[in-house]
Amino acid sequence: MNLQFTALYTTPHHSLIVVAKKTGTQLAYLVIGLAACVLAGHAFDIEYLYRPVAGGPATHPFTAILFLSLSFSLILQFRKKVVSISLQVAVALAMLSLLLLNVASPIQSSDTFFSSRHLAEIFQLHPSNRLSGNTFLVISCLLMAIWARKARHSTVCQALALMALCISTMALTGYAYQIPAFYQDMSLFTVTLSFFLAASVLGITANRGTVRAVLSPHLGGQIARVQFIVGGMFFFGTGYLVIRSVASTQVSSLFGSYVIAVCWFLFVVLMIGASVHEQTDRTRRKLEKKLRAVALYDELTQLLNRRGFKQVIDQQLAHQRRVGGGVGLMLVDIDHFKQVNDRYGHDVGDKVIRHIAWNLRRLVRDTDSVCRYGGEEFAILLPHTDPEGVIIAANTLQHAIEALSIPIFEEESLSVTVSIGCANVVNGLIEKALKRADEALYESKRAGRNCVSGRFEAPQSVYSLPKQAQRSRHFFRSAKQQN
Repeated sequence: MNLQFTALYTTPHHSLIVVAKKTGTQLAYLVIGLAACVLAGHAFDIEYLYRPVAGGPATHPFTAILFLSLSFSLILQFRKKVVSISLQVAVALAMLSLLLLNVASPIQSSDTFFSSRHLAEIFQLHPSNRLSGNTFLVISCLLMAIWARKARHSTVCQALALMALCISTMALTGYAYQIPAFYQDMSLFTVTLSFFLAASVLGITANRGTVRAVLSPHLGGQIARVQFIVGGMFFFGTGYLVIRSVASTQVSSLFGSYVIAVCWFLFVVLMIGASVHEQTDRTRRKLEKKLRAVALYDELTQLLNRRGFKQVIDQQLAHQRRVGGGVGLMLVDIDHFKQVNDRYGHDVGDKVIRHIAWNLRRLVRDTDSVCRYGGEEFAILLPHTDPEGVIIAANTLQHAIEALSIPIFEEESLSVTVSIGCANVVNGLIEKALKRADEALYESKRAGRNCVSGRFEAPQSVYSLPKQAQRSRHFFRSAKQQN
């Protein structure tokens, strides 16, 4: 099948999906950097690096190490599998240990990773410096999401990442609306790490599942993205204005909960709708692709038919007008094909045509276009090829087909030959080039078949064939000589 032509009719390049995957990887590196800053803050007594809000929750060094391990595991999942799996197992064992030791209890750094007296004082002065239940849930969801990605369960992976993102969003809303009940013991750094890593998992898996549907360049994805942006801005903006105008803390918490619930309900409904719409639209696109293939490709040989060949010609001629260069044309006809049909039947004839078509496609360049022009006749368009190059290519094809042995029955094979007529396309006049190639083809037939002839329009009155063509009794007359 013509590679150059099919590229025009495949699904367009999903630029948003590519950007999302790159951004996902970059976010994972960003999480590594932020986690390293938290550890550096603990090691060098820089409090704002692990407790960004004075007197508020701090990010535990153990939390930073877990996020650091998960980020490395995500990045190395398909590069360094052993390292990635080792990190995942380490995180899983650490989480299991925490679960057994009771998640809600403080984890003293002086008894675990750090023996610094200063750190011990920090943990005694600030009991909020611990691994909270929300953080435990986020890390657990992200760990299972990475496992699901490894198992190629994109829907499960994205669902778990969305759960982690939901918890992170709730905590961010608490900081934005100044509702401590929403973020509890999660520091702003922990919330940021959770949000970025969850977004990283979704971005890295953007080429699959629901995220692919939302980022799709088709109508369903476009609608979903607009609804996400408009709906999210409206509800969060309205919620912020209402909460800032309400004096009661209890009312603020209730309304904040309402805003989060409505927003996430909207997001989930939109994602499900986008996914269903994308599945329906994908089915429609597949049917359109099949119809296009029926309209533009020959069913027997899977080569271009005349209509498809015409579109490729228009494309190549437009390219020729932009960049210049010659365009060659061949008409290839199977010799004595009627005798093959009469002697062996049409099934064998079809097999011969398929064999010839496959070999023509195999022998030409990827940039060349092969067409089943009709019956046992094929047309080949050769961009960026001068007349001498067309003749050399025709010689190659003619000798290769002559050497073929086509199996037709269990112990019987058949050899066929082809006659080839060559021409060049001048000034974009494809009809004239086809006429000259057809005349050259009949000249090959009259000369005894199994040979190559060419008629080229050129400034010179005579175009000399290469010696190889002369030895192979190939014939040539310029258009001026003919006139």
